[in-house]
Order: sequence, then structure tokens, then C-alpha cells
Amino acid sequence: MIQLQDVPRAYTYCFAGRDKCPKCATCLRAIAARLLEQSEDPQPQTLHTVNACYVDRLPDLSACPLYRPDAPVRFARGMMHLFDEVPVKQAAELRARVVGCFSCERYFYLSRNGKRLITPEEQRRITAVFRDMGLAAAPRFDGYEQALVW
Repeated sequence: MIQLQDVPRAYTYCFAGRDKCPKCATCLRAIAARLLEQSEDPQPQTLHTVNACYVDRLPDLSACPLYRPDAPVRFARGMMHLFDEVPVKQAAELRARVVGCFSCERYFYLSRNGKRLITPEEQRRITAVFRDMGLAAAPRFDGYEQALVW
């Protein structure tokens, strides 16, 4: 069950779709807004919110680009042994290409050490790099966990 303290700081709330949006029951933005409304804690003075006029002008509410599903996603954590089974001749090139699967080198190192979760998209890119280099072994991550994609 999602609680208000789970909502990231500076998250964008959606109060606009509550009566109109067909997906508001499963949208993290709408759920966060509902939790905030129901909270008896002091309310923040300002918030990031979806513009109600924007929602009113959407041609198809069921295709809202700001929708965030409330279903947990499988993230990988850590990849300390990712290159263990890789032939030495291919290791340097593979490593460089795997680093390129992340938006910056810092994210690679944080992910490698398990301090940052590896998104499903990053996992797919890493798997594609292994496949493109003709490696029989699939990438091996240290572990997996379920989390919401806020």
C-alpha cells in the first residue's frame, strides 16, 4: 500500500483527473494527490501539479503522457560480477559499451556498486550489448527487487 511518505520530494501531483480520468485509480500522480488531500498533516504551501487546463484539452485521457502506473517494476541491483564470464579479449570493449547504457558514467558506477537501481530499460540495453557482442552468457546482476517507477 502506498503511503504519503513514499511520494518523492518535488513529485508532480495530479488533482485534475479525479472526476474525468479513466486511469486515476491506478495513476501514481492521482494517488499521490488523493493521499495528500486525505492527510491530516500540515499541507505544503506549494506543489508541482499537472495543469487542469492541460488535462481538459487532452484528446484522449486514457493516453495521458503523464500517467504513471501503480504496478511495481522489477529493477536489478548491483552488477559486481557482470564481467566475470567474459573473455579477456572482449572485456574492455564490453565494459565501454555497458557504460554507454547509462546516461552518465557516474550512474554506471553507482549501479555497479548497488547504490542505484538498474531500470528495466537499462537492463534491456545491457542484455542487447551482450547479445550484439556474441556472448552466450546473459548479464548477471547481483539481485532484483520490485519498486514503483515514480
